[in-house]
This record gives sequence, C-alpha cells and structure tokens, in this order.
Amino acid sequence: MSAIFLSFGEIDIYIILIFYPRYYDKIDSSYFLSLCLMECFSKEVVKGKVIKRPSKHCKSPYVADVLLDDGREIISHAPSLGCSGLCEKDSIVYLSQLEKPKQCSHVIHLSEINNTIICIHPKNGEKIVEHCLKNNYITTLKDLKVIRREKKILNSRFDFLGIDKNNQYFILEVKNVPLCKDGVSYFPEGYRKKKTDVISPRALKHIQELQEIKFHCNDVRTIMCFVVQRSDSKTFKISDNDKIYKDAVFEAKNKGVELLAIQINWTKDGKGYFINEMNVEF
Repeated sequence: MSAIFLSFGEIDIYIILIFYPRYYDKIDSSYFLSLCLMECFSKEVVKGKVIKRPSKHCKSPYVADVLLDDGREIISHAPSLGCSGLCEKDSIVYLSQLEKPKQCSHVIHLSEINNTIICIHPKNGEKIVEHCLKNNYITTLKDLKVIRREKKILNSRFDFLGIDKNNQYFILEVKNVPLCKDGVSYFPEGYRKKKTDVISPRALKHIQELQEIKFHCNDVRTIMCFVVQRSDSKTFKISDNDKIYKDAVFEAKNKGVELLAIQINWTKDGKGYFINEMNVEF
C-alpha cells in the first residue's frame, strides 16, 4: 500500500492508493478502436430549437421547452443553463433521450451557432479528458499507470487523481470552455450580480486549492485542464472579465500548477474528435 501524506497545518489528509486491479481502472488503449474520440450520448441525437427557458411547465432554470425537428414539443434538461446565449430562446440544440425520464424526456448536449457545433453539457468535458488520458492524447500525461475519478481533497472534489509514468502522483481538474469571440475561447464567463464579483466561486476554489496542495506537497503534480468544446477557436485565454480568477490562475501557474488546454471538434450526431492541445494565454 502506498499513500501521499499531505499536511495542512492541523489538518492531515491521506490519499490512499491501493494497487489491486479490482480497485483501479487499468488503461486499455485497444478498447477504443475508432478515430472517434468520444460519443457522450447513449441514445440517438436529435435536433431542436429552444422555445422557452425556464419551461412553461416548470420554473427551474435547468429545464427548457424544445421544439424538435419532427414537430414534437418536449421538456428537456438544460444542465448548462443558458450558457451565455448558447441555450436560450431560438437556440439550435442537439439532444439525447433520457433512459429513465421523469419530468424531462431529453437532455441538451450540443448547441449550433454559425455552423459550428459546440458541446455545452458541462459533464461531457470530464468524459473527454478521461478518454484522452486513457489513449495518450495529452503530451504531458502519456502512459499513465493509474487513473481514478472524482476524489475529495481539502474542500474540493477533483475530477481525476492518479499516477503518471514516472510514478508521480497527479491531481487534475477539468473546466468546460464552450464560449468563443473573434477566434478566442475564454473561461470563465457567466452571470454575476456585480462586475467585481467572482464569476465562478467554485472554479476559483479549485485553482486555489490546487496551488495549496502543490505548496504543501511539491512532488504531487497539480493540473488544471481546460476543454475547448468547439472547432472555430484559434486560441484560448483566461477571461479578462474576472480579474480575481485570472490573477489566481496566473499565481497558481507561477507556483507550479500545470495548465493545459485541449480542443475538440463536434459533429451533429454527437461525436467529438480531438484536434490539438492549445496554449493557455493570459
């Protein structure tokens, strides 16, 4: 049994990694035989147009009324909310049917704007990164020995924890990047009451805690991975709209937190293809 011991003042945290096959997702690159990076949807993808969000049937902002191309009006889960205009009234979206529908029969995964397909479902970024890790798409994270999903450390639940090819532990958090302006993708963006407020307190907490872990346990790799979910982006940068977050990311980078960005091309039938890695710019 091996463990990382992290000491934060009076708080002692043990990350226990037990090396037995039944506890770990071993990497099997032969499992993925096609060139398709990821199909995030278990059901057929259908096209529709958002009529109203929140739905007239349910006032939750996570529920939308959608008119499908076949003429049916359905109630859909909208996990990304309005996504800064990508999932609002008249938006063209692509959905899959829920296996066990309750109030919502479908869930929105993709949006289309100016002939570009954009993945807006926030959880799909994690699925993409998992596939990339298992299939050696990311230059600095190839031939990993162990990959584990969703581990709670400090006050955050990070998306991945594992061991790299050099037997070094890593902790990795994923952020979804659906927005782009003039060829530049950016993160974060979203509603806030005042311009001086942090756009995403959760995202800020993640980058600060990655820096804290790195400070107290320097031999652990702490990594932030941004997933650019559209093909029309030329560059990626930390948004100027949130100075607090931008400064925190810049400081974390200088203190040893690794910053990665990858770009995905999506098709209307719900298939995503790895394009390339991108620099994280400020």
